[in-house]
Amino acid sequence: MAFLVALLLASADAFPLEVGVGKSVAICKTGTILCPAGNAICDDDSTVAVESSADGIVFRGLKPGTTICSAASGGGAGLRSVYRVTVVK
Repeated sequence: MAFLVALLLASADAFPLEVGVGKSVAICKTGTILCPAGNAICDDDSTVAVESSADGIVFRGLKPGTTICSAASGGGAGLRSVYRVTVVK
């Protein structure tokens, strides 16, 4: 529970990402996190899916909406980066 509260408090400083439905964004290519990134989670997994690809962790848009996601930097050994992911049609 404390972890979710911390994510909500951090959402004001979250990196904004926009992705289309059915499209993906590789967070290591955004320059917002030290890679390899790991342990990614999203508040609403019906809006955004967390997947792995050759480019590392990707957030894939499932349906229009906005959710908060985060990932650990440096293979899980560093701080978490927080993202406000908006999925558009």
